[in-house]
Amino acid sequence: MSRHPSGRAAGPALRAGSLAAVLVCRCGEALAQPAAAPIPEEPAPVEQGPGRAPGLRGGAPLLHLGARDNALRTSRFGWTTSTTTDVFGLGGGLYRVDGERAGMSFSLAPRYSFVSTKEHWAWVGTDVALALELTDSDVSGEDAVTLADLPLQAAYNYTLFQDGRGLVLLGGPRLAVVLPTSAASRDIGVYARTRLGLGALGNIRLLEGAWLNGVFFSAGGGWEHLFSQATTPAHDGAHRPRQAPSGEVLLDDQLSGRFLERDRLSAGLSSWVNVWGDLSVGTTWGLGAGFRDSPLDGGCVETSTGCVPVEPRGSSTAAVAYTTFGVSLSYPAADIAWFELGYDNTTSTLAEDGQRRSFFHSPGAQLYLTMTLFLDSLYAEATAPPAEQ
Repeated sequence: MSRHPSGRAAGPALRAGSLAAVLVCRCGEALAQPAAAPIPEEPAPVEQGPGRAPGLRGGAPLLHLGARDNALRTSRFGWTTSTTTDVFGLGGGLYRVDGERAGMSFSLAPRYSFVSTKEHWAWVGTDVALALELTDSDVSGEDAVTLADLPLQAAYNYTLFQDGRGLVLLGGPRLAVVLPTSAASRDIGVYARTRLGLGALGNIRLLEGAWLNGVFFSAGGGWEHLFSQATTPAHDGAHRPRQAPSGEVLLDDQLSGRFLERDRLSAGLSSWVNVWGDLSVGTTWGLGAGFRDSPLDGGCVETSTGCVPVEPRGSSTAAVAYTTFGVSLSYPAADIAWFELGYDNTTSTLAEDGQRRSFFHSPGAQLYLTMTLFLDSLYAEATAPPAEQ
């Protein structure tokens, strides 16, 4: 018995209607659910200064450019132990004028970067240093722990060129006023010292890989001027009786007849070559010239036989030349610390005994070991969110 055509058509229609109802129901449930939160957009990258530029290797960029680009950029704490080569029998002569010396020094150099962009970098800071002598002092009454003079510094650097492969070149002026906080400066009547200089910093990418991957250099020159109480060492508390040409006994505050160095010009170049990874070999070359005061021209001193003219000594106005040579081996640890083992020879070309001194070695040459902690990196680690730590 055949079914009615309308009945055969009603079955598929009913199934189609049921499927449509299910789809409508599911769609309604989907529309009823709350919308998912939109994916947050990543913040735009911030232009960073050369202190965090990619491609820089070794510890010298961390010291001079900063381990982190924050307000404490290039702030650091340092510890140094040093000894003259005479301690190891390397003085080079039987009679040693400078003596054997060994000591430690601690320094805290806080700096505040009030401008730190990709092109401009300006900061102010100071450097508090304490020196501890480990050997017996040759100077009677000298303290074992001494405070160094306190510099008040300011500097500005402009980035001339920088790319993403490690090529960086920047430079600018720097100014410092050094206060006489040390006993050695106060005892000779020093009021202050001023320093004005111009420096340049740069990094050059060499080979790809670990070997000879780059070289960092620091070059500059400066002028230093002394403000003092007199042209010779003097102290207000020193009342030494001296006999005038007339025979009268006077109290004098002059400590010695040696004239003070009033001005000094200097220039230097330091470089660090990354021989493997972050292991660097550094060299330092420097030249300087100091200019001492001289007696006043003209005038005379009254004596019992008349007025005797005072003639200046020609040797007092002669410039004193200085040289600096150094070599070191250094390595940074996790961008937080920097260790450096080195040799330094800073001396005058003419010794007090009249002998010429070598550019590479003198009785006052030193061996040193330095550890530097980068406070800008420690501050970044301490203030970072827990997820970033």
